[in-house]
Amino acid sequence: MAGLRSAFTAVLGCAVMITGAVAPTAAQTFPERELRILVGFAAGSTTDVFVRYLAEKIRPLAGKPIVVENKTGAGGNIAVGATVTSKPDGHSLLVTTGGTVSYNVHLFKNLGFDPIKDLEPVTTVVAFPFVLTVNATKPIKTVPELVAYMKAKSEPGNYGSVGGAGIVLSELLKHEAKFEAVQVGYRSVTASLNDMQSGNLDFMFMDPTTAMAQVRDGRVRALAVTTPTRAAALPDLPTLTELGYPRIDRVSWLAALLPAKTPEPIIRKWNEWLTTVLSEDDTKAYFRKVYMEANPGTPEALRKLQQDEIAKWADLVKLAKIEPQ
Repeated sequence: MAGLRSAFTAVLGCAVMITGAVAPTAAQTFPERELRILVGFAAGSTTDVFVRYLAEKIRPLAGKPIVVENKTGAGGNIAVGATVTSKPDGHSLLVTTGGTVSYNVHLFKNLGFDPIKDLEPVTTVVAFPFVLTVNATKPIKTVPELVAYMKAKSEPGNYGSVGGAGIVLSELLKHEAKFEAVQVGYRSVTASLNDMQSGNLDFMFMDPTTAMAQVRDGRVRALAVTTPTRAAALPDLPTLTELGYPRIDRVSWLAALLPAKTPEPIIRKWNEWLTTVLSEDDTKAYFRKVYMEANPGTPEALRKLQQDEIAKWADLVKLAKIEPQ
């Protein structure tokens, strides 16, 4: 028995030595080929544009070509699914909205993945408010006027949504303000704009980049933001919290993640690249121009954010009476 134990200890020691050697070797040779960044939204969408900007900034640091692949559908879940089934060698990175890797667990009966177990966090990318918008030709200039307008309709109105955030925020507004509206889903915000501009949608929560571009063109009117306090980039817009809807206090974010079991040194390498790029003055200025804030962090901080969001939105999804799809 003592001999067997000694033999086992020796084998275990070798295994530890081998395991310990794998990660540094992987880090030293990474990247070995072209890199790809998976995006769950259409080409030309806000997320897609941001990712392509970051890819160009990261390419010189990585020393390899970077291809952006759009895997659209199911509120970003298709791209996540493609990521979790990718080889965990660091050559496939996911950049997605926070909801896709947090509260989507409450919106879908079967995601096909676990956002905690099947993904390795790298870093948050940007933080931003959502903006509540209406058609600019409608006689609605404030949130109270929108609520009164929705309540006065003889039949339930409707709202546009792209992914989980739009659904949760809209359903919460319906619940808190006590009016009825039906969801109309789109694959991208761009796809919803014709219906917004024609007045076929009563309201929609948009990312600030898209929303303010439409405001400048006179197509939509911005009524409020979803952050707990006024957004620095949009100081003239009230928060829904200050208008009497404190439960609608979402700070939205984009994040970068890798497949589960990606070696830690490779996770740290991606974090280093993204942190470097997001900390540059021109990158910060780029995001401020589109009403967002560069927001790099640690893998540990992103994991905690995911867990906190999953817990927080479990109750809010129930409160809004959203049935999983």
